[in-house]
Amino acid sequence: MVVADKYSLHNDFKKVPVLNVKFSPLIIAPLNFLLRLTRVLAKRPEGVTIVPRSVTADDGEPIKVRVITPDNVQSDAPCLIYYHGGAFAMTFSSMHIENSARYARATGCIVVFVCYRLAMKNPFPDGFDDSYTALSWVVANARRLGVDQSRIAVGGDSAGGALAAGVAQKCRDKDLIQLCGQMLIYPVLDHRCGTTSATDFVDVPLWNAISNKRMWDMYLKNFNSSAPPLYATPGHGEVSNLPATYIETAEFDPLRDEGLNYAALLTAKKNILLLNETSGTIHGYDGYGKNEIVVASMQKRIDFLKTVFA
Repeated sequence: MVVADKYSLHNDFKKVPVLNVKFSPLIIAPLNFLLRLTRVLAKRPEGVTIVPRSVTADDGEPIKVRVITPDNVQSDAPCLIYYHGGAFAMTFSSMHIENSARYARATGCIVVFVCYRLAMKNPFPDGFDDSYTALSWVVANARRLGVDQSRIAVGGDSAGGALAAGVAQKCRDKDLIQLCGQMLIYPVLDHRCGTTSATDFVDVPLWNAISNKRMWDMYLKNFNSSAPPLYATPGHGEVSNLPATYIETAEFDPLRDEGLNYAALLTAKKNILLLNETSGTIHGYDGYGKNEIVVASMQKRIDFLKTVFA
C-alpha cells in the first residue's frame, strides 16, 4: 500500500518521502551541508536584527548563539531561548531562523537562538550542557541584553524540545530562575521508543520509528539505556512545579504519544498546559509555511508566548 493511502495525511504532506536516517558521518555531513546551504540562500528576515555572540561552555568550548532582536523592541523585553531540532545531530535550517524571527516580531521578545554542539561528535551531555549554559548566560547578562528576568521562556522543536524540557527541569532543580514558560513543538521526550506511535509509524514520511530509535542509540551511546542520565529524557523526569507549557503534536509522528504522555503528566501535577494536537500532520510539518494547519499552529505558539510574557 502506498504510504499516502495508508495514512490520512493532509495533501501537502503526501509527497514527502519516507526516510530511514542512518547516523553515520557519510550521511549526516551532507545533510548538514544542505541545511547550511538553505541558510545561505534564504533572504534575511525582515523586522529584526540578528547578532552572533559566543558563550563559553563549562569545558571552555565556545557556544555560538544568535541574538534576534525585533525592530520594535522595548526596554526590559521578554526573552525566548530557542533550541532547534535536528535529531541532536543536524544543524538548523533557514526555517528555524525565520520562525524565530517571527516569534520576535509578533511578541516583541528577544530570541536567543542556541547553536549547541551536535551529537555525532558530541553526544549527551555536551549539547544539553551548552543549552543550559546559554540560559545561565542570558540570566547573568539580562540587563546588558535588555531582557526582563521575570519573562524568560525556553522553547524548541523535536530534539530541541527535549533540550528545552530538560533545561526547564534543571533550571527548577538548580533554582536558577523562575521561567515563565516552555514551548515544546513535537518534542523528543522518551528514549524507550515504546509508545504506539513510536513502534507503529515505521513508514511515515520524513521522520519515522526506525530513524527515531537510531537517534537515541547515537545520542546516548556513552550511557546505559536502561538507566539514562538526568535530563537526557525529560519524559521520565520530575515534572512538578514547571512553567506554563505549550505542547504541539503531529498525528503521524512517532513522537506523538510521548508528547501526549508528557502533557498528561504535567496536568496531573497541576502545571498550566496548552495542548495543540494537529491532525493529518507529520513530524516537521511546519516546513510548509502556507499550509492552513501550519498557519493556525504558528498563531497558537505566538498566542501562548504573548500570554506567558504578559
